[in-house]
Amino acid sequence: MTDESKRSAEQPSDWALYGRLLSYVAIYGLAFFLSILGFVGYSVANVLLADLTRFLLDSLGESSRMGIGLVAQMVHGLWPRGDLDAVAYARIAVPVGAIVLALVRAAGYFLGNYFMNIVARGVVHRLRTQVFDALIRVPKVVIDGYTHGELVSKLTFNVEQVSGASSEALKTIIRDGLTVLALIAYMLYLNWQLTLVFFAVTPGIAGVVLVVGRHFRRYSRRIQDSMGEVTQLSNESMHAFDEIRMFSASYQQSARFHAVSQFNRVQSLKLAFVQAVSTPIAQVLLAIALAVLFWFALDPEILAGFTPGSLVAFIAAATQLGKPIRTLTNVQSVIQRGLAASEDLFAQIDTPAEADPGEHGIDRAQGHIALEDIGFSYPGDERRVLEGVSLTIAAGQMVAFVGRSGAGKSSLMHLLCRFYAPTSGRIKLDGKPIEAFRLADYRRQIALVSQRVVLFSDTVRANVGFGQLDRIDDAQLLQALETAQAREFVEALPQGLDTVLGDGGDGLSGGQRQRLAIARAVLKNAPILILDEATSALDTESEAAIQSALETAAAGRTTLVIAHRLSTVERADLIVVMDGGRIIASGTHESLMHENGLYASLYHQGFGEP
Repeated sequence: MTDESKRSAEQPSDWALYGRLLSYVAIYGLAFFLSILGFVGYSVANVLLADLTRFLLDSLGESSRMGIGLVAQMVHGLWPRGDLDAVAYARIAVPVGAIVLALVRAAGYFLGNYFMNIVARGVVHRLRTQVFDALIRVPKVVIDGYTHGELVSKLTFNVEQVSGASSEALKTIIRDGLTVLALIAYMLYLNWQLTLVFFAVTPGIAGVVLVVGRHFRRYSRRIQDSMGEVTQLSNESMHAFDEIRMFSASYQQSARFHAVSQFNRVQSLKLAFVQAVSTPIAQVLLAIALAVLFWFALDPEILAGFTPGSLVAFIAAATQLGKPIRTLTNVQSVIQRGLAASEDLFAQIDTPAEADPGEHGIDRAQGHIALEDIGFSYPGDERRVLEGVSLTIAAGQMVAFVGRSGAGKSSLMHLLCRFYAPTSGRIKLDGKPIEAFRLADYRRQIALVSQRVVLFSDTVRANVGFGQLDRIDDAQLLQALETAQAREFVEALPQGLDTVLGDGGDGLSGGQRQRLAIARAVLKNAPILILDEATSALDTESEAAIQSALETAAAGRTTLVIAHRLSTVERADLIVVMDGGRIIASGTHESLMHENGLYASLYHQGFGEP
C-alpha cells in the first residue's frame, strides 16, 4: 500500500473534519446568526420577486384570483385596493413592491456577506495562531521532519484553503442553499405534484457531487504538498542569490523550481478538470428536469389549475433554481480543498507539546553537570552518534569540546538543552536528573550562543532582550552590549537600540550579528553558558577584543565551549576530545599536547577542520 493510500485509509471522515471546523464558527455565533438572518432575507426576497410577476400578470386580466399570491396578499393587507381598478392598483403597487424587495434583497446580501466574512477571518486568525502556537511547542524531532518551506506553507497556504471552506463555501451553502429551499417551497405552494418532477434528478446531482468529492480531496492534498516544496525552494533561492551566480547554478535552480512548479500545475489542472466536468453534468441533469417539468406544466389539464400569473411565477421560480444549484455543485471543490488543509492543520494542533515530566522547580542552579554513560541516536536513525559518554563538570568550570566534524559535540549540547532525550544513560544537574526539573525552569539555567545566529526583523532592543523584555531595562541592555563589545556599533546605528534590523540582521556584518547574539546570552544571566562556535564569525581582531569579555561573562558560570579557535580552547579549565561519538581524551592543553594524540594533531592543523 502506498503512503497516499495509507493516509487516505486513515483520514477522518468529511463530516468529522467539517464538524470540527464548524466548531470554530460557533465561537462567532452572533455574527453567524446575523449572516444567516441576512441570507434568509435575501432568499425570501428572491422568491417574492418571482411572485411579484404573478401579481402583475393576474392584475392585467381582472382575474378573480388576482389576490391569492403571496405578494398580493401582503400588498392588499398593507394597502387596500379601494376604488382603484386592478391595472391602476398594480401600476403603483408593483413598482413600489419591486423597490422594497430589491432593498430587502440588497440588505440581506450585505448582512450575509459582511458578517460571514467576520466569521471567516476570525476562524482563519484562530486557526493560524493555534497552528503557530502548536508548532513552536512541539518536540524538536517533529520540526526536524519538515522543511522550512513546508512549515511556512502550513501557516499561509493551508490556512487560506481552510478560509475558503469556512467562508466562501459556508456562505455559498447558506445563501444558495436557502435560496434553493425557498424556491422549492414556493413551487410546492403553487403546485406540489409538478414540483415532484424536479426531485427526480436530485439523486443524479448528489451522485456527481459524491464521486468528484473523492478526487477533489486527493488532488487538493497533492497541491498542498507541492506548495510546501515550492515555498521551500523559493526561500532557499531567495537567500542564495550570490551562491547561485558565483557557482553558475542559475540553470540548475531554475530546473528544480520548474519541476516542483510543474507538479503543482499538473495537480491543479487535474482538480480543475474534475471541477469543470462536474458542473456541466449537473447542469445537463438540471436542464433535463426543467424540460420535463415544462412539458408537464403545459399539459392542458395542469394548465387549468394555473392562472397566467401563477404559471409564469412557477416557471420563473424553476428557472431561478439553475444558478444556485450550479454554485452549490462548484462549492464542492472549495470544501474539499479546505478539508484537506484542515486535516493537516488539525494534525499539527493535536501534536503533543514537548514532554515535561519534571516536577521540581529551580531558581538558580549551581551549575554542576554530570554525564553518566550517555548514548544517543536521533529518532528514526539507528546509528549511534554518542556512545558511553561520561564526564563530570564542576560548577563554574570552563570546558571546551574539540574534535572532528561529526564527533558528537553539537549532539551532546542538544541533549544538555533537552531538545532530545538520551537513548541511554542520564544527565544530572546539581545531582538531580535534568528531566526531573520543570522544562521552563531548567532552560532558564542555560544561555546558548550558537554558530547559526538568529536575529528577527525587529529592533535591536527586542533582539537582545528576546524573551525577557518585560524584565529588563535599557541600562541592563547597554551593559550586556558593552560586555559583548557591541555597544559602540549599536549606538552608531541610526536609531540606536530602536533601529529595526533587516531580515536575519541584514545590514550587519557577521561579527556584529554574532556579538548581538552573545549580548542576548549575557543579558539572560544564566548559571550555564553554552558557546557553540560562538566566535566563528569574528575576525581575529574582533575575537581578541571579545575573548576577555566572554571570560568576564563566564566568571562564576559553568561554560561549555565548542570551538575551533585555539585562543578559546587554550583558556579552558578542561579540554574534552571527542571522536566517533566517544570521549577519547580529556585534560589541560599542556597535558593533551604531551600525549601527542588527536588533540595535538588538530592543534598543529590550527583546528582547521570544523
